[in-house]
Amino acid sequence: MKISALIDKQKDFLTNELEGGFKQLAQQCNGVMDSTVRLDELLFAHMQKCRYANLVYVLDHNGVQLSANINKNEILSDFQGQDLSARPFFNIINHQHSFYLSDAYISGVTLKPCISAVQAICQNDKLIGMLVFDLELEKLPLLDQKIGLSDFRQIKGDPEIRSNLFNQNRVQSAMDQSIDTVHNIATELLCELGVFHLKLHYASSRATIWTYDDPYNYRLHVLDEIINPNICLLYPKKPYPREAKVSQEQVKQVLNNFHYMRFMDENLYLKTGSLNIMNGTVGISFSCDGNHYLSVAQFLENFEEMYT
Repeated sequence: MKISALIDKQKDFLTNELEGGFKQLAQQCNGVMDSTVRLDELLFAHMQKCRYANLVYVLDHNGVQLSANINKNEILSDFQGQDLSARPFFNIINHQHSFYLSDAYISGVTLKPCISAVQAICQNDKLIGMLVFDLELEKLPLLDQKIGLSDFRQIKGDPEIRSNLFNQNRVQSAMDQSIDTVHNIATELLCELGVFHLKLHYASSRATIWTYDDPYNYRLHVLDEIINPNICLLYPKKPYPREAKVSQEQVKQVLNNFHYMRFMDENLYLKTGSLNIMNGTVGISFSCDGNHYLSVAQFLENFEEMYT
């Protein structure tokens, strides 16, 4: 599922969680709209029970702020009377579309990610005001969603590097001279010795790896280490994980393709290549500073069409 679809799903979930309670409060606001004192008291009392909100206020149907800005600690009356009709939600909310959840943004007050929820205050199917909450994102109940790679992603690099692509040529690196040995040891690390993510930096002759036993820390190996079979003594043998999305044969195929891409052209060539066998992702960076991220299946199935 695409990132945008996951975000939409999260916002739909939040709408279902929040709308009922905000609608009840809006109905209570309806009875005290003629008294800013009573309105402020109602909102302040609600804020003492609200787990998610940093701020609440009420606008009239013209977008002018009726209430104070109210947080859990104080009633800030200085903001009453300001015109907020330019806010993005103002022309969206009506008695038929009575609830609006904004995109996330960084609060100018707390400097943390926030989201605004707006509930229409209606009387006889007529909009008479808007109840606005600023909600602290980290406190909201959110769905636990898996974020996977569903599509090929291409990211352009530094424009200056791209503009000078044909003024540069590939320089033989130390890793290039031992690339078969590097790939043989990389295959052993991934298939037999508990490494699930490996990144080869061909131009700078180094490797970074992540292991199942210590996934929060990466390990850096320079060329002398990554071409020496003694490195395998550092990593005890592990069974190949059943949860892996990449087969052992595919590991070898990916590294063979990296070999081809490293030498495929004197101007446009592979600089770094990474493989994660658990999420089944390949990441590749080119001499033009562009980057591709795609699934192993896509990489292998479309390799001739995309890279040869």
